Amino acid sequence: YKNPRNFAAGSIRLLDSKECASRNLTFVAWDVLTPMMFDNGTEYKLSQKLNYLVPFGFTVVPYATGPAFYADDTEVEMDMFIEQVTQMAQGYGYPIDGAVIKFNDCAYGRSLGETTHHFKNALAYKFYDETYWTRLLDIEWTMGRTGVLTPVAIFEPIDVDGSTVERASLHNCSIMFELFGSKGPYKYMDIEIYKANMIIPQVQSVKHSELLFHDYKIYEPTACPVCGGEVTHKITVDSMTLACTNPACPGKLINRLDHFCGKKGLDMKGISKATLEKLIDWGWVNDFTDIFELAIHKGEWVQKPGFGVKSVDKVLNAINTGANCELHQFIAALGIPLIGSTASKELAKHFETWEKFVEAAESGFAFYTLPNFGGEMHRSIVEFNYAEARLLADHYIHFNSLEVVTSAPVGSDLTGKTFVITGKLTHFKNRDEIKSKIEALGGKVTGSVSKNTDFLINNDVNSTSSKNATAKSLGIPILSESDFIQTFGIE
Repeated sequence: YKNPRNFAAGSIRLLDSKECASRNLTFVAWDVLTPMMFDNGTEYKLSQKLNYLVPFGFTVVPYATGPAFYADDTEVEMDMFIEQVTQMAQGYGYPIDGAVIKFNDCAYGRSLGETTHHFKNALAYKFYDETYWTRLLDIEWTMGRTGVLTPVAIFEPIDVDGSTVERASLHNCSIMFELFGSKGPYKYMDIEIYKANMIIPQVQSVKHSELLFHDYKIYEPTACPVCGGEVTHKITVDSMTLACTNPACPGKLINRLDHFCGKKGLDMKGISKATLEKLIDWGWVNDFTDIFELAIHKGEWVQKPGFGVKSVDKVLNAINTGANCELHQFIAALGIPLIGSTASKELAKHFETWEKFVEAAESGFAFYTLPNFGGEMHRSIVEFNYAEARLLADHYIHFNSLEVVTSAPVGSDLTGKTFVITGKLTHFKNRDEIKSKIEALGGKVTGSVSKNTDFLINNDVNSTSSKNATAKSLGIPILSESDFIQTFGIE
């Protein structure tokens, strides 16, 4: 078994528990997810929670504790603790590529909040990755949904951290030029490879050879590798990229459609990229609107290899479901550069309806005045072509439902209020639905109760769960779903 991570994951999934047991896997606890309270009402620190587990037979992650560190502290003490943790891990025989620096005070750590990507109470300190040398064979250019071409290094296969790799993204023209210098890349030059986080192959450095440089230079494409159309450089404050200028490029279409139908778009479950490629090859889909007209091809579609009545109906039902979406889903699905799920939620919250948003975009509204929006995001929104989006909104997307979901009834403004949701729900289908409702009305949902929490939503108000206990100790109101609906006039 080359890769211990995949070996462990595969062993856990085995149907034969005896075979799994024979592989001698060991569980190592990194945390206790729920808050733990002493009898006097104070909360356990992280180190105390880990120590609590040991008498019960748990193996806990090696850790070292020290005083709080501040920006003006020297790095000497921090380095000492990192070295201490490293030696402890090596003593256990654990492979280690970094350490996590985390606040020991759990309540304080929660109070720092979180982004859509990570909690703010911890920092990952990564060690240097082990590197390997190989030879460059070529550079391929792959296309994203906006037409940007990404250079990918193709090299002689090499074993890196337990798996064989032969490709690594070079990200954009700026990074490629910085890496290869003015001579640029050429075949058979030596390149140094590593795996970022032991997962993603990257090029660390290169060695130039005058002999190879003259005979094997690799040039940047002068035409789009997908459609043969014209390409041009796009320059921003941060980088330079190469992009296809042909609006009808098939490469753009498949990636845009995949995003539009995918989880980050309208979440049409069952419509894979492979299915979209077939639909394009058959000539049935040439733009977004064609997705909603696929029912007219059903008779022919069910006769195609790999499809049948059930599978085709599943796709058509997914399309109908996707057409009933929230405003932020529709904006995110359009594929506006730099506008993902978080930014689209902010836009939906501010403008409330599709008409108000698109009118603002086409009239040059100053989007950089919105919280967390900058100049590049503003430029992406106002320069985007909304012609196809308007057609979708007018004929295929159900805007009545969309506006009801995103507009706030009188008395239901949740701006500035923070909620935590726990337990089983009966009125809302799931936590995502109630979370979307709260966010649409200006509120925020977090995963744990802290002094910054305004309300805990739990249908079992008298539960002895840790979240209820923490809420009661902090004097935070606990609402059932019906209390929440009545209190804030939720429809």
